[in-house]
Amino acid sequence: MIAMRIDMSLITLRGLTAGAVKNVRRRAVLEKKSMNRFIVDLIEKDVLGQGAGKPREYNDLDDLIGTMNKDDVRNIEKSVSKHRKIDPELWK
Repeated sequence: MIAMRIDMSLITLRGLTAGAVKNVRRRAVLEKKSMNRFIVDLIEKDVLGQGAGKPREYNDLDDLIGTMNKDDVRNIEKSVSKHRKIDPELWK
């Protein structure tokens, strides 16, 4: 049985299998969260929508930070510049 406190309300989850509890605990550890925080975040994401009003954190480009030189940046800017043009026909 898992119990958690949300806005002064206590919610008890019954009928969870030992495997489900083990997997929740494992996922919480992987995300470096308490089981309570993990479950609250999970409910907020599913019921209230992604992030529940919290800014979403992206880390998919973290490995590139600090690795590019000026030529790399110039090449990237050149390749994406055509996508930055506004098409006036789309804004009528």
